[in-house]
Amino acid sequence: MMLNKDSTEQKEWVVSCTALRVNAFAERFPRGYLCIALVLMLTGYFFLFLFPYFAFEGISVLFAELPNIKTTEHWLTAHWLVVETWFVILLVCLFFSQKIFRLPFPRVQGLKMSKELAPALYALIAGVHKLTQRPTIKDVVLTDQYELRIEATPRFGFPVLISHTLVVGMPMLQTLSEAQFRGEVMRRLGQYASGRFRPTHWIYRTRLLWCRYLDALQKRKRLSEIPLRWFFSFYAPLFAGFTVPAARKDELAADSAVLEWLNDRDYFETVKSSAIAEVFLDACFWKKVYQSLRKNAQTKKDILNPFEELEQVSGHLKSKAFRQKCLQKAFLADQDISKTRPALRTRMENIGQSKFRDVPIVEKSAAAACLGNARKNYLPVIGKLWHLTTFAAWKADDEKRRRDIKTIKELSRKSQHHVLNMTEMLCYAQIAKRLRNDPLHQSLRKILKRNLRNLWPDSLRRNGFQ
Repeated sequence: MMLNKDSTEQKEWVVSCTALRVNAFAERFPRGYLCIALVLMLTGYFFLFLFPYFAFEGISVLFAELPNIKTTEHWLTAHWLVVETWFVILLVCLFFSQKIFRLPFPRVQGLKMSKELAPALYALIAGVHKLTQRPTIKDVVLTDQYELRIEATPRFGFPVLISHTLVVGMPMLQTLSEAQFRGEVMRRLGQYASGRFRPTHWIYRTRLLWCRYLDALQKRKRLSEIPLRWFFSFYAPLFAGFTVPAARKDELAADSAVLEWLNDRDYFETVKSSAIAEVFLDACFWKKVYQSLRKNAQTKKDILNPFEELEQVSGHLKSKAFRQKCLQKAFLADQDISKTRPALRTRMENIGQSKFRDVPIVEKSAAAACLGNARKNYLPVIGKLWHLTTFAAWKADDEKRRRDIKTIKELSRKSQHHVLNMTEMLCYAQIAKRLRNDPLHQSLRKILKRNLRNLWPDSLRRNGFQ
């Protein structure tokens, strides 16, 4: 029972160790790492196009062999065996080719914005697109996360004709100014425009694309698509985990790409303000929201809309002292090796900035400038999305955390008077790592000492040495 409960803990520990090794390998052998990442990237394309390739190959073989069959009398001849084999291959490959061709990709979860609903937002994006020239944005979707990304969707299953959706987080619009948000849009579009011949950008885009395939296949759960789902359920997470350093490097290239249209000091204002907003949201705003929900789980969860509250508390971001504190915290933060987002210090070095100078202030948010008063109508929709997705996931994690706390307390009490078996010791160490970030060896050593003390009490130890 405990092993099943802690299987996720063990997987997380393995993932963290893998991320550490991948980062170390990428730093020590950058060229070798990049070559392996590119080969791994091409594996996905090879798998998808393998089916239509063998379908066309089967058709050509059948056309070549069918005339020879007329001259043979027995069906067990070599020509018949070739035809039968390739006919089976043709049927299988045609079947999976049409499955890929007709694969429906789920829409990006969020509020789809039309030009009529947000003309100012579309005008800002169009203005940036005139500078970068690519990629062409088909749709704009508002989400409940602090993010700005481009979601690629294959139009006909195969990764050839791609449509792009710009995913904009409402918290980003609510915490940045219009000029700062424009800098973020320029950064993302510039990353795609400048990355046509950059290997790290090929990897960056492809890792997102394979995750789209995995999401599409997992939501359908068709028996006929089991081979496709099995492949991407293994391949997509493997590729995403291995290519984190390459994607992080491409994020730095995105910062460099902006400098083609903005000078470094102006863009640095966007970088600083974005860092401030992320620290404010993670360490202050969302922390208070979840603490409130934890204390009032039955009453607040149905009426709380954090985005309406964010409209009101954004005034804190107008305090220069508060923003300075958030900026300093972002500057001191180390690089999270499991994330593609580079640390603030690394981004500053990349664009040639070493000092903060002044702290940028947001007088009017990008939400007010780009959405106007109509944003008040969108906040309930974004709030509902948050309840169904982010809050639901947090609630499940919080319940698991409570179970973990209960389990570790029971094991701790038991270890004071009884000997824990190997399964219980490993369970204790894994939960301690998750809850307190204690090293596994430290927790195991602690439990081993208690086991030895229970096996060999103090009275026996004193008598044994007398």
